[in-house]
Amino acid sequence: MSKHQFRLFADYFQCYLMDDSSKDDTSEIWTDEALQRRLGIGGSTLALGTLRNVDVDVVVEVLSEPPRIDESEWDHIVTGYLSAPSGSLVVFGCTDYLPDAARLSVAPGHYEALYRCRGLDTIEVEWEDADDLYVISIWPGASRESKIIKEWMPTSVE
Repeated sequence: MSKHQFRLFADYFQCYLMDDSSKDDTSEIWTDEALQRRLGIGGSTLALGTLRNVDVDVVVEVLSEPPRIDESEWDHIVTGYLSAPSGSLVVFGCTDYLPDAARLSVAPGHYEALYRCRGLDTIEVEWEDADDLYVISIWPGASRESKIIKEWMPTSVE
């Protein structure tokens, strides 16, 4: 297992995990379904939806098998998938300069993914400090399914 921590500028409320050779059109990733999932899926790109339009903490885990998680520790959990034909994944905020973005080496192939978020209720004002965390785990697998396991909804304000 390898775990990589980043502080990324989530401009437009999004960050990306993408194969270095990807030709996906990121302007087409955010469908209505993707917005509900908070996870946009292209063939070789995952768009991670955040709740703040500032620097956020993002963790990328490269695993050999699906993670075991306690659902009660997370506000939002969704499955996804990613192809990594080049074996190089790029991690970046959507307005970052791609040549300077961080890269991770993985075995070329297909991956299943689990995206989870927590601390979402600590966000009072998007540009103020909060304890939100965004974690994407990937592991080798052929599933091409995406489903919401646990959906976060904002608490109502009276």
